[in-house]
Amino acid sequence: MRTMIGITIGVLLLTMISFSAVFGSLEILGFSDDKNTFTANVDFAEGVNYYTLVEVDEGDNNEEKVVTVISHEFVFSVNDENGAITWDYGDGTTGTGAITSHKFENPGIYTVTATSISADDVKTSQIEVTVDLEAVAEVDNMECVCAPTAKDTIIELLAQEGQMSMEGYVKVEHDGSSESCTLRNPLQECHVRVILERTESGSVVGQEVLFDDTFRSNELVVDFSLMDLEFEDGEGIQLRLETDQVRDWHKPSAEWSATAPIALS
Repeated sequence: MRTMIGITIGVLLLTMISFSAVFGSLEILGFSDDKNTFTANVDFAEGVNYYTLVEVDEGDNNEEKVVTVISHEFVFSVNDENGAITWDYGDGTTGTGAITSHKFENPGIYTVTATSISADDVKTSQIEVTVDLEAVAEVDNMECVCAPTAKDTIIELLAQEGQMSMEGYVKVEHDGSSESCTLRNPLQECHVRVILERTESGSVVGQEVLFDDTFRSNELVVDFSLMDLEFEDGEGIQLRLETDQVRDWHKPSAEWSATAPIALS
């Protein structure tokens, strides 16, 4: 019996030694525990940039556009600070340090690369972040296309190269400079035409009428949902607002969200 116990213990010891030798070899080959792997991290992998445009009416049909952009700030870090750490943010800019922050000017999907350089090794790690868009535009009052001072009301939807989806609404509000829309008779009802336009190098190449009718309320909202649109370089999309009613006096605005553009294959 003692002989059998001795043999069993010997087999177990040999097995343990064999496992130790195998896993030791794996570590030498690079199959080590994740804790020893150089890794780039980000606090949140998705952020939103906020865009606001306001047209200031100076009474000369050449309104000043005031644009404010609040960009999401990402915080990046690595789990190994032994080497000199550099960052390539994927938008043409770089940074340094084990912990760094960065704001992306435009919506998009970016691959961020961290590199660690030491006397013994060069290690890299990549992480992907997504930047979406929330936008608001408040533009100058609409004017009738038949008026002497006629001008189009244009709201750019900030398309970028790639595939994007956009959802939002455009709104016109009575601004009090003429009689209330609710008090007008059927022959004087307020009117608005909302046209979705595709552009190429600044020229309109396609149109779709979203709304073209009269109304008798002091606020009109027209929703839009544009899914999986594809844009090449120089292409864009915009809303055009028009009215045929000379007595209309409305303040247009729009709010919309846009997904980060996905590169076209």
